[in-house]
Amino acid sequence: MRILSTLIIFALSALTLVAQELTATVTPNPVSVGDRFQVSFTSSAAMTGFRAPDFEGFTLIGGPMQSQSVRVVNGAMAQSISYSYILQARTEGKFTISSASADIGGKRVQSNPVTVQVVKQSQQQAAQQAEEQAAETEMTKQLQKGIFLKASVNKNNVMRGEQIIATYKLYTRITLTNYTPRKMPALTGFWNQDIESPQQLLFNDEVINGQVFRVAAVKKVALFPQQSGTLELDPMEAEVVARVNVGSNKRNNSRDPFDAFFHGDPFGDPFGQAQDVRVPLRSPVVKITVRPLPQTNVPAEFNGAVGTFSLETTLVPRSTKTNEPVKLTVRLSGKGNLKLIDPIKLQLPPDIETYDPTTKDNIDMNESGASGTKTLEYLLVPRFAGEFKIPPVTFAYYDLDKKRYITLQSEEFTLLVEKGKEENAVVGGKYNGKDAVTALNNDIRFIKLGNSERLPRRGEGFYGSVGFFVSLALPFILFIGFIVYRRRDEQLRSDIALMKNRTATRIATKRLKEAKAFLSTNDSSKFHDAVSKALWGYMSDKLTIPQASLSRETVQAALQERGVNTDVCSQFAKTLDSCEFARFAPTQAEGAMQHLYDEAMTIISTLEEQLKR
Repeated sequence: MRILSTLIIFALSALTLVAQELTATVTPNPVSVGDRFQVSFTSSAAMTGFRAPDFEGFTLIGGPMQSQSVRVVNGAMAQSISYSYILQARTEGKFTISSASADIGGKRVQSNPVTVQVVKQSQQQAAQQAEEQAAETEMTKQLQKGIFLKASVNKNNVMRGEQIIATYKLYTRITLTNYTPRKMPALTGFWNQDIESPQQLLFNDEVINGQVFRVAAVKKVALFPQQSGTLELDPMEAEVVARVNVGSNKRNNSRDPFDAFFHGDPFGDPFGQAQDVRVPLRSPVVKITVRPLPQTNVPAEFNGAVGTFSLETTLVPRSTKTNEPVKLTVRLSGKGNLKLIDPIKLQLPPDIETYDPTTKDNIDMNESGASGTKTLEYLLVPRFAGEFKIPPVTFAYYDLDKKRYITLQSEEFTLLVEKGKEENAVVGGKYNGKDAVTALNNDIRFIKLGNSERLPRRGEGFYGSVGFFVSLALPFILFIGFIVYRRRDEQLRSDIALMKNRTATRIATKRLKEAKAFLSTNDSSKFHDAVSKALWGYMSDKLTIPQASLSRETVQAALQERGVNTDVCSQFAKTLDSCEFARFAPTQAEGAMQHLYDEAMTIISTLEEQLKR
């Protein structure tokens, strides 16, 4: 019986191990230079968090393509899940495709490495491939006449800081089976904020030069130019898969792939052959003229705000006691570059201490631009009793409609401060209150008569001792130390780049906590947006790169300059791509969002460790 139980446990363990396998296969193998082949990673159990290897030495043509299959063998049902990729061999030789990995049965499992033998092409194969490439190139050129990306702006002559809405649209006259963004525009010279759009592309009809196109907006962004001159909207790059009926074209002796769709049967020839063709797209550059703001009559309080705003302030409470805080709330409302407005500097009496304000943004970003409110909350702490005047809060901005600077001013507040309990202590040599009188009474002592106690010799008492001189010098040492610390603190606070560098990890972690909340509610759109902001914000603060100059290229160059491992740089780019591409993916594998969240946490911790070296 014991032997039978052991055999059953061994068999179940073996089945579990088999179920947790991830197998890599290549078809065909070997292949010739220039030929395409398929590599598949298959598991007989459910898997999540799949991560493909780097297909070094090959050109990635397509994938991943996820498939599931169910088969019945001797009455038992077997299921398998596969991720497949189409690769193209570039050079002759023997290449090894490294292991893929996935979570299977609660464990991280790796696939077997697989070797691909790439042999030299025969002359017939080379000639055939050259002919196919020429035909494919010609087909791509023809398709790009009816499938293209285009960027448009609502205005191309603006003032510095004036908001612009840029829209990247996909135009097509043929059926598309897939759309994949490849490179997002860097938007150098602009502070930008993405405008939320539907996860699925919504197509509408639009007539251009007498031809009907199906048009969908693939990206919308609000731009705020940060410098004057002629700025350019960088191209956006993408790739589509177009389904072309090549059979009818051959019979019609036409190389135009649109003939089958716009001449005769709109559904194509039922006897023709449908072919999926990958078409690379690149939007043209759009130039924008940015005029500088007027340099005359610029208010001293102006800090770059452009738009139309209103100012509202409140002070709660109006009466308090010493060392008890009151809250001064400044609320800016309107339309414009609200997120770029710096905290307003207050002009307060010297007896009132204040701290850096907390900022709350409630800004709606849509096709009409940015509008909403920016709330600044200041804590004011009066140190002495009395009646204090809180001067009006002043805010200046440039009004685009009125074409002049506008200065807003709030009302003046009166703050009544009463004495708090702590003011009964001895301050500045003056005695106030009963406790102070008692202390004064204790200061007077009677002279002791008699010689029962010997007077200490010189040097024996505390006076003149080492401790005496240390105590004498200690206040000066502490005072000097306080001044050094205060100056050091002021220098650190004035060095905004250093402060951002120090707080980069804390802010990124906070943003990832927000992403974790969206993950728990399965809100894919807000989750990917939060992860993307966390990664970009960390790079901007940690590498001291302004938001206007932040791009993949600047981040890559800065990381390489600081000696960050290339694998970490590559993983950072892949994670960003996953965030950008997620809203275009029709489906996502189970656990993909959790895996992306874990990757973001790992990247930030790894970068933090490597950047400290």
